[in-house]
Amino acid sequence: MTLRLSLAKNDPLQTTFFCTERAIHYTSDTVTLNKPFTGDRATTTVRKNVVGESLHVGIIGWPANPNDRPPMLVGSRKIEMIKTGLYTSPEKFQAGDGEWYEWQIRDCRAQLVPLRVAHSQAYIATFVTTLTQALFKRKESALLIPPEAVHILDDIVITFIYFESRWRERERARSRSWDSGYAAGAIL
Repeated sequence: MTLRLSLAKNDPLQTTFFCTERAIHYTSDTVTLNKPFTGDRATTTVRKNVVGESLHVGIIGWPANPNDRPPMLVGSRKIEMIKTGLYTSPEKFQAGDGEWYEWQIRDCRAQLVPLRVAHSQAYIATFVTTLTQALFKRKESALLIPPEAVHILDDIVITFIYFESRWRERERARSRSWDSGYAAGAIL
């Protein structure tokens, strides 16, 4: 049975991922720092709550320079996201199981695929939003994870927060640049 981690809010930086089938949920909390020019501009802390016990799972440091790579930790293990493409900005990482995985944008949604098989169609995680489900029935945004990927659940949640946040940031920047280009053209 697929694990469904629903998002309480549509902001991966500030939400609770909850699963009604299991007594588990993750909480992401992002704090903006007062000194944005001396390193990190914000820090996202991720905690996992299992049967009433809150455990620190990981952290993402968002650097002041958007071109710098954010440091990420899952437990005490550092994860490095490696950019592997251009337009949709896929990024790969090595999970705690030693395997390589890649976050990609397909059909306007984030999907995680294993890299051990060339061009694998077997998704490890898929993010579905209210927009992609609007034609069917109204449900909240959720991260869908098959049972065979539960062993790397912490890696999936933390890298998803990073990847989805960066993708949304790039899309907002692209939209602003298009809007300002359109406005400048309209003035001429």
